[in-house]
Amino acid sequence: MKKILLLILIISTNAFGQKKVGNDVFKMELLKMSDNIQGDQNNYYSDLTERSMFSKKDSLNYGFLNSKGETFIKAKYTYASDFFNGKSNIIIDSIPGILLKDGSEKLFPQYDATYWYKDNLGVAIKDKKYGFIKKNGDIIIPLKYEDAFPFYNAYASIKSNDKWNYINAQGQIIFSDSLIFNYRPIIDNKAVFMVSGNEVEKRKRMHSEDRTGSQVFVEYLNQIKKLQLKEGLININGKIIIEPIYDEISGYFINGFMRVRNNRKAGIVNENGEVVIPIEYDNVLDYKNGMFTAEKNNKWGIIDTENEVIIPFEYGRIRHFENDLALITNKGTGYINKEKQIVIEPQNSFNLSGDFYNGLALVKKDNKYGFINKENKIIIPIIYDNALPFKDKKTIVLKDGISYFINQKGKMIKRISKPYLWTERDELIRFAE
Repeated sequence: MKKILLLILIISTNAFGQKKVGNDVFKMELLKMSDNIQGDQNNYYSDLTERSMFSKKDSLNYGFLNSKGETFIKAKYTYASDFFNGKSNIIIDSIPGILLKDGSEKLFPQYDATYWYKDNLGVAIKDKKYGFIKKNGDIIIPLKYEDAFPFYNAYASIKSNDKWNYINAQGQIIFSDSLIFNYRPIIDNKAVFMVSGNEVEKRKRMHSEDRTGSQVFVEYLNQIKKLQLKEGLININGKIIIEPIYDEISGYFINGFMRVRNNRKAGIVNENGEVVIPIEYDNVLDYKNGMFTAEKNNKWGIIDTENEVIIPFEYGRIRHFENDLALITNKGTGYINKEKQIVIEPQNSFNLSGDFYNGLALVKKDNKYGFINKENKIIIPIIYDNALPFKDKKTIVLKDGISYFINQKGKMIKRISKPYLWTERDELIRFAE
């Protein structure tokens, strides 16, 4: 089999002026991205990928502000991730470590890299061998694996003898070695497994959108012959939940629904394995509020759980309804309501960048940002060089190189003298300078 070449990776981030290039041991994670990234998984993979693209050549130092914009942890780290469950992955010079929310830190010069997500065990890498450690650096599971992913909800993906499987926090193997798996995490005590099918010509292109609209694209350069694997779902007790009859499954249920694919078409099955949305769409994204966004013949619309069309397939892109309005793209961006009425006409002059929060949505015009209400009236002037959508009663904007909080009337609350800012997470705002 020819080696797969990575052509391009684009990740939408919420950082002002962020620039990263890859040059360290986590660069291999770029080849592990999946188009099954949704919700919490999106944080899991996107943080890993950001870490993989990190380079100390950026000459930035990372720190954290509290929700008031005050410095909480000084910018002394060569790299720091967002906090997940009270933990941030840090690097000082080339030494990896972990930072806790009380400001205490632990460095691990004995390892090439370390990484935690929300669980208590972190993955450690030394001389291309992977294992798992506690926050104090004690080895719990020996560094003996060819590859591994961090623990995700009590289980970790590991690779040994060129085969993927899973372990628990005690290092016990979960499944029989006769089954075929890949790196995708166990979700709700269920894992995607595979059986061999026919040899096919395949050019892989992956596309994902999380519930905030962040997108991930991975495309491979060359078309290759490979053995087609059929995917199914199995629980940790070895019971098959979904028979392995699909080219691809998302690997998790949301409100009892899961996306499946066959012959490059997508549909939805329920927890009994019954097809509830026919496998006839170009794409179907996750269930929300009784509906799915779906693509057919290169146009997007919205369907319900009975496959009835709620919003016709007329748009270049559509998002789920938030506060009774859905963002649409059709030679510009606008909003539509559930009665199929265009509330804000799609227009080239505005790039509507987010859902409404307390009646305000972020817009972009001529490379400047501001906020409008549901009547398409400009409430906060379109004068900012960058801005984040409102998720609380305040948000962060950037103007003339200066960042500050504004309220929903556009009034400045507090100046933040930091050139690089990320979205608030775990009550802390990551910054770099």
